[in-house]
Amino acid sequence: MQEREARKPGATMYAHWMQDIPRQAKQTIENTRESMKKYYHRKATEQPSIEVGELVMLNAKKIRTKRRSKKLTPKLYGPFKVLEIKGSRA
Repeated sequence: MQEREARKPGATMYAHWMQDIPRQAKQTIENTRESMKKYYHRKATEQPSIEVGELVMLNAKKIRTKRRSKKLTPKLYGPFKVLEIKGSRA
């Protein structure tokens, strides 16, 4: 299919713009994805492998207690013995 010559130059510019903008947006998203990936991998560490029978500490950040002051609650609970592995991240 051949491109037809538009009679008005504005139509040609608009058609070019409509084709160019999605390409630029896709390139910008890809660049952003790559930079975010770089900064994530800079801080990310591999999770330790936990086996059945090991002793682990439980982070108390999301645990509600009956204490009046959260500031005085322990930061970690445990040690607890691992009874079974439910998933790779649990």
